Amino acid sequence: MMLNSLRLLIYIFFFLQIQAGKAQEKWIPMDLQSRIALAKKNQNHVMLAEYFLGKPYVANALSAENPEKLYLSLEDFDCVTFIENVMSLYQSNGQDSLFKKNLIHWRYSKPKDIRFETRQHYFSAAMRQLIQDGWIVPVHPSEEIQSIKSFTFLSQYYRPKGKNISIADLERVEKKLASEPFIYIPSTKVKSILSSLKEGDIVTFVSKRNDLDVQHTGFLTFRKSNWYLLHASQEVKKVCVSDKNLVEYLKSHPSFLGIQVFRPNFIK
Repeated sequence: MMLNSLRLLIYIFFFLQIQAGKAQEKWIPMDLQSRIALAKKNQNHVMLAEYFLGKPYVANALSAENPEKLYLSLEDFDCVTFIENVMSLYQSNGQDSLFKKNLIHWRYSKPKDIRFETRQHYFSAAMRQLIQDGWIVPVHPSEEIQSIKSFTFLSQYYRPKGKNISIADLERVEKKLASEPFIYIPSTKVKSILSSLKEGDIVTFVSKRNDLDVQHTGFLTFRKSNWYLLHASQEVKKVCVSDKNLVEYLKSHPSFLGIQVFRPNFIK
């Protein structure tokens, strides 16, 4: 009798442990699940992105060195994590486990080897991987031009800091990126390509710096007969729709050379 009671207690203990683990894996609340379903019904992930309007902008939330910890929050974003989370949620069908799996795929080059070095620090690296996977497609208007970038910002930034990071691994990624064409639409040509854009396109803002690819990103949304940016704004410190339309936004940021446009390939 005592042995059976002990077995029952052990069973209850492990059952509670499993349930506690499951509780920790819950990220998507019911109202957000409903918004995901609505966005998918309308085949419009901008409807999902709008759920986060007003959420605070938070920079440098991800690990600064190894050990790399997966940062997962639906309460604060920088411009890149905003894109990652919205896209991963849309693909998840409201399932927590699938959301986490998708987020890792968007953020890391090797989903089964999460380290600082495998995180896609350069947005160009993430986009190239996702193009290869068939998750997004680049929009290539005839106005685009080709450039050369060194992609040395990250390794040069971390080299003197003495962090637990392999600089050699970062340099290998940078060398590969630098060996491939860097294509973008110059700011002066953006006005002429507006008709080729679509709601929910991912737009990146190309840096004038030779060692850096892009400085900002967000979703395009069509409002007031023009294209605006739905993004996690460092300037406004929250998720918002830009006050200026796309062309005027570019003019107000002289550090931008132009834009790149990518279209999610799974909105259906």
